Amino acid sequence: MFGLEYIMLSLMSNDYIQKRHRNLPQLIGYANVLASILTVVFVVYANRFVMKQRKKEFALNTILGMEKKHLRLILAFEAVIQYVLISLISITGGYLFGNLVFMILNRLVEGTGIKLMDYPFDMRAASIMLGLLFLLMLLIFMINNVILTYSNPLQLMKSQKAGEKKRRRWVIITLFVLGIIGLGTAYYVALTTVGVVSSLQNTFFAVLLVTISTYLLFMSLIILVLQYLQKISSIYYRPQNFISISGLLSRMRANAVGLASIAILCTFLIVTLGMTLTAYRGIETQIESGQKQDYDISLTRKQAENQMKYLKRDIKQYAKVDYFREMHGLFIGMYNRGGNFEPLEMKPSQKNIKNSFYSVVTTVQGHNSNNGEHLKLKDNEIATSSNADRFSHFKEITLANEKYEVINMDKNYLGSSIAIDAMYIVVKDDAELNRLAQSYKDLDLETRDYVPASISYSLSFNVKGDSSHFEKMIPKIEKKYDIEVSNKKDISKEMYEVNGGLIFIGIVVSIILLAGMFLILYYKQISEGYEDKENYQIMKKVGLPESLIKTSINKQIFWIFALPILTAIIHTAFASKIIYQLMGILGIRDVSLFLTSYLSVAVSIMLVYGLMYWITSRAYFAIINEEH
Repeated sequence: MFGLEYIMLSLMSNDYIQKRHRNLPQLIGYANVLASILTVVFVVYANRFVMKQRKKEFALNTILGMEKKHLRLILAFEAVIQYVLISLISITGGYLFGNLVFMILNRLVEGTGIKLMDYPFDMRAASIMLGLLFLLMLLIFMINNVILTYSNPLQLMKSQKAGEKKRRRWVIITLFVLGIIGLGTAYYVALTTVGVVSSLQNTFFAVLLVTISTYLLFMSLIILVLQYLQKISSIYYRPQNFISISGLLSRMRANAVGLASIAILCTFLIVTLGMTLTAYRGIETQIESGQKQDYDISLTRKQAENQMKYLKRDIKQYAKVDYFREMHGLFIGMYNRGGNFEPLEMKPSQKNIKNSFYSVVTTVQGHNSNNGEHLKLKDNEIATSSNADRFSHFKEITLANEKYEVINMDKNYLGSSIAIDAMYIVVKDDAELNRLAQSYKDLDLETRDYVPASISYSLSFNVKGDSSHFEKMIPKIEKKYDIEVSNKKDISKEMYEVNGGLIFIGIVVSIILLAGMFLILYYKQISEGYEDKENYQIMKKVGLPESLIKTSINKQIFWIFALPILTAIIHTAFASKIIYQLMGILGIRDVSLFLTSYLSVAVSIMLVYGLMYWITSRAYFAIINEEH
């Protein structure tokens, strides 16, 4: 984990990245903060299990005459040795692995001309990492000292086998009711949320509810089910079931919080990797739909009327243009009230946010010129397209108190140019466009007043053959006409930079979550192995068949492992709709792309989880089979 810490710190200050990908250091910084928090949580959690196994050792040392100050000195020496070893491994391993990560990162952002020399050893990153590691080791040392200070030898001896206290039935039922209500509410929010903006607003609330409810249900639902099975004599009073159910009930009481944590980590891991893979697979689609032509120029109405002819002439002097695509239109906010698209002049909080959206409105002439089509409209007829399914099935729409029959176009003409849910509306002519401009308002950011919407103009084109000469002349054209020429290559580079940074963050966070999940599983199995070892030996001594004991324990271990991953799959399934809508921020609207990415991630995580089950189970059985 601290090797990853060094890698991210070194990437943030790397000259190559800062010069060529100016937005990436900030994105990596966000990932570093999140990864650091998770690292602290997981390492402290692992230390808790380690200390639990050492309490008997400390108790014996105390009984044999050691004072607590001697134990603190032992912990201090151990902390120093651990600090030195972890520092060496983290810096050396981080730098070596960082070379590979550096190459991967530049591949994700389509970097070119990269050499390993561009990733030198970063002394500043190493110093910061050593400081963070020192603070974490100090925190662990202080926690362990507190445990020693407030414990006597008898408490230390007993605490190694102390599990979770048995709760009263009314408490368990209360937790169950609260958990069901919370989880039901979260699932309802996830399934009924419509639109990108609403998804952004509701996601945190839903995640918080799911997290809390998962803990409540792990502490109640499974215990209630097992207690119910105990009351069914035909099921419970069978040798194998008796041992399995009673053992599983004991494990759930002691490990409910840990298992809920694993379920939450699995859920976050599937969601994070699913979004990461979807974003990576969708980059090319975003680029193609973000700007369709090689060059695009935005103009005001005055510029278009006075300079369009001369601008085209100058462009033709420096480039071989296929043909010019002219388009003019409005970008206006609307509120859908049953097919009546009213002006969006009120604050979003005062209206139902899911019915608020933006529209790009153009004329038939502009649409045909920009898309090379031959659309025709009659009076009181409009054509529409949308990047959201909920706006794709209108038969009749009212715009500025006029009713229009709707021709629904199957193609998404907005592409990824607008992150939120939006509509593309084609009206018959300029007269209709001007009428809408007067009826719908724009918010003036300076005066904070609503003013008539302004019509914007655009000129786009492709250059045939070599475009290097034209690109050299772009600054001259921009200065002469006071415009900005948007280059598809630059847009592509920015998209790869931003998306590549987000993908890198997703990968790093996924590695941290995976490592944390394995830590919890491993230490839980080790801890339970030492706790169950004595019980296992007692069962053998009283004459229970070894095959029966192993079968019963295998059942318990299987369900302990299966419950978190099953819970994670269920959570992910219910969350898929709201997550898909969130991907609209990146311009990804392909359902099949999203589903295939998520299914492949879910299957992969289940396989990895199964591997963890195999590894940790072997460690568990190795412990309980040890002879005294």
